[in-house]
Amino acid sequence: MKNTENRSGKIKFIHIISLSFILYFAYTMFDQQLQLNKYNSQIEMYQADIESKNKLVDYYSSQKTNITSDEYIEKVARDSLGYVKPYEKIFIDANK
Repeated sequence: MKNTENRSGKIKFIHIISLSFILYFAYTMFDQQLQLNKYNSQIEMYQADIESKNKLVDYYSSQKTNITSDEYIEKVARDSLGYVKPYEKIFIDANK
């Protein structure tokens, strides 16, 4: 009788230990999946930020080459400073 009680006690203890390891493993996997999801969303955010910065760099690079052209200088003089060429006629819209 003592042998069967001892044996069933060992089996229960082994089941409890096994269940504990399984629960710990499941919790660890779940927690790591949450962290991976968080890190993946941060990676996507940083990649989108990098892409927007690269587009901005491309825009400024094109502006840098465009800034020395006569057309750009003329456009800035007309739009920002209000300059006109000597032979041009200026029309002012009375409705504005």
